[in-house]
Amino acid sequence: MPQALPKKAETASLAMRTALPDFDGDPAADTLTRRQKAAVVVHLLVTGGVDPGIRDLPQEQQRMLVRVMTELRFIDKPTLAAVVAEFAGELDAIGLHIPRDPAKLLAGLDGQLSMDVVEMLSAELGLSGTSGDNVWREAAEMPLEDILEMVNAESDEVCAIMLSKLPAERSAEIIAALPSQRADAVAAAFAATEYVTPDAVARIGTAIGRQAAARPPLAFASAPVARVAAILNAATSGVRRTLLDALDARDADFAARVRAAVFSFEDIPKRIDPRDIPKVLRAAGNDFIVAAIKALPAEQHKIGEFILGSISKRMAEQLREEITDRADVADEEAEEAMSAIVAAVRELEESGELSLNMEPEKAAD
Repeated sequence: MPQALPKKAETASLAMRTALPDFDGDPAADTLTRRQKAAVVVHLLVTGGVDPGIRDLPQEQQRMLVRVMTELRFIDKPTLAAVVAEFAGELDAIGLHIPRDPAKLLAGLDGQLSMDVVEMLSAELGLSGTSGDNVWREAAEMPLEDILEMVNAESDEVCAIMLSKLPAERSAEIIAALPSQRADAVAAAFAATEYVTPDAVARIGTAIGRQAAARPPLAFASAPVARVAAILNAATSGVRRTLLDALDARDADFAARVRAAVFSFEDIPKRIDPRDIPKVLRAAGNDFIVAAIKALPAEQHKIGEFILGSISKRMAEQLREEITDRADVADEEAEEAMSAIVAAVRELEESGELSLNMEPEKAAD
């Protein structure tokens, strides 16, 4: 009996090989090139509901496969039968299939090789995320949610080893994000790591590297809350309020998290330390500060007073004079000024020059 088809990627890879041997079969198949025959087989698998793992092929082979398919158009039944028979004959002739991918090959030999050999082969083959210090560097840069997912799937002792290999600041962040009982258990497990061998640590690193490598690539680098917040930060205040109200009605929990991430001009008194206001003025420029304060309605004058009260008296008096002498500010100009100040605050936050305080209601939770 013909042996079972290889797994998805191997099936597609086998079908795509450009060096298929010539079989003495039906002459109908001889009218097609080897690439065309591969395209026929893969298309037949797909239309038959079988996933041949095309996505796992190199991108150039994927593009070539599609191009060849578009050139074929129609295949008569005798030719199709001949191609399938030829392909089945090749599968039947295979006695053993060894993966071409070095990473898959090393994964299949897990536990059979010493870690020194694994390290050496990984370096020679240019494999990243397999083992060694590279794994821990990559793990330290993973999003917190992804690290917590991995931590929650491991024992307390393994978690203690993981945290021991990560930078202290990152480990402290992870510990703080764990439920209190789990955090206590992991902290206590550090005592059991005293006699852990380097080989055991390396094997844990290898497992983490594989888990990280197995995670599907994401279309967006940032979380949904961060993306919505970034959009609302750039929107006008009217649009921002409308969208946040709409979010509240549809998904109150998501809306609350977006509100916590959004920073608007109106948030300055609540979320910026008065000592950081001079930095904001230098980053945004006096022109935008004067225009923004001049445009504030009466009910928001406290924002202007907070800004002016957080700088030196001499600078505050100078700005007050400029605000008094300033002509009325059009709505579009006011929005531009406030947006520029918000952008300056965000840049200072990203550079680490200031930290935004939590909103009062969030801090009280």
